[in-house]
Amino acid sequence: FSFNIDGGRCDECQGEGTIKVEMQFLADVYLVCESCGGKRFKEEVIDVKYEGLNIDDVLNLTVNEAVEFFGKGKNSTEKKIVRKLIPLQDVGLGYIKLGQSSSTLSGGESQRVKLASFLAKEKETPTLFIFDEPTTGLHFHDIRKLLDAMNALMERGHTIVVIEHNPEVIKSADWVIDLGPEGGDAGGEIVAVGTPDDLRRHPYSHTGKALCEYDKALGLGTHEVAEKSGWIMPALVLTPPVHSDNTHIQIVNAKEHNLKSLSVNIPHGKFTVVTGVSGSGKSTLAFDILFNEGQRRYLESLNAYARSIVQPAGRPEVDAVYGIPPTVAIEQRLSRGGRKSTVGTTTEVWHFLRLLYVKLGIQHCIHDGAAVQPQTPDSIVSQLLKNFKGQHIGLLAPLVINRKGVYTELADWARPRGYTHLRVDGNFLPTTGFPRIDRFKEHNIELPVASLDITADNEPALRLALTVALEHGKGVVYVLSNLAGLR
Repeated sequence: FSFNIDGGRCDECQGEGTIKVEMQFLADVYLVCESCGGKRFKEEVIDVKYEGLNIDDVLNLTVNEAVEFFGKGKNSTEKKIVRKLIPLQDVGLGYIKLGQSSSTLSGGESQRVKLASFLAKEKETPTLFIFDEPTTGLHFHDIRKLLDAMNALMERGHTIVVIEHNPEVIKSADWVIDLGPEGGDAGGEIVAVGTPDDLRRHPYSHTGKALCEYDKALGLGTHEVAEKSGWIMPALVLTPPVHSDNTHIQIVNAKEHNLKSLSVNIPHGKFTVVTGVSGSGKSTLAFDILFNEGQRRYLESLNAYARSIVQPAGRPEVDAVYGIPPTVAIEQRLSRGGRKSTVGTTTEVWHFLRLLYVKLGIQHCIHDGAAVQPQTPDSIVSQLLKNFKGQHIGLLAPLVINRKGVYTELADWARPRGYTHLRVDGNFLPTTGFPRIDRFKEHNIELPVASLDITADNEPALRLALTVALEHGKGVVYVLSNLAGLR
């Protein structure tokens, strides 16, 4: 029940649902797959239904419809699905479909999907979340839902830093950092730091002026503004970090890009907004300083091999950053996922949907249609004694199933244990001088554990051989019959 692996996905479109037609001088064209009709699964997968819906029908449900559909169930998997979906409703995304491709989401929607995935996790470690203008394209009603979701994160002990211009978000913040005074080379300095009320009274802050005008438009009254000539911006005093009372993230003398020896404190467990005119250094402070430094410190804790795989960003140009927790950056851009990345996979609700449908299915033998069921070793012995009485059979333990490789190491493993042959793709090959098989072809390899006559006198030997076969086959054993020539 996954369109990312063989067996369930459509072989024609490889689970894409579309066929790519390359054009020589024009943009590539994607046509609906004729084999699966855009459903991305094989027919036998689509035939499995839960409460009248197959897996494709479920992926075409909106979040609101899915919550209502699975909310009727009472088993543990359905409850887990609903728990994963509720955060999507909380951030105002009840209208998107579970199977909607991540590449079709707007920047704001992508951020909120990622936010919902963290809301659904029962995470204990306090984390710093950095958002880049998450309200872009949102109605005021949805902004309130977004703020409620952020408050839910802070109630769990997390810290929120948001780059934002929306006055509704700024006035809801616990702490505001206003950068400027202008953009580009004229920016990179702190204009004001404090609560939203502090910014309203600041004579030089463009953000403070915008807040006053916003409040006036809403009829919330006026605020007293200090005279420009008499206003003295209080100096920001940074003290060395106190590890017993680590209440702030402390940034000392940041000089990255256009930041001019910027030093600032960001309180832990609070909602902090970084604002200012365009080009004033907001993204530099949030992502190039905070996130990159947090990521760099995390990677330094890994071993040398792990660090060689992940190439971190360079060390930011800052004297010191104290008290930074594990950091998650939720930028305003489309998901990095490909065409198979969906809302369901991003929020991890897809794992539970697959589990739900896998539990519904019952495997059947391809030869006689009998239901495949787990059995005890005793029941297997009884069946062998009944069905193959008087015959000579072989017991094989499956070691490799439909996997690519040369597998000379299996022959090296089997040889000193007394096994003279391996069965590779239906042919018995010697473990001594094991031939090199095609590494790019999928192979099935079994270990011949024993060949014996099925008689009452041989039952002890049968039980012993079956135990060894089940051990090597990890609970699975193959039986070869009609082996009279091996007596």
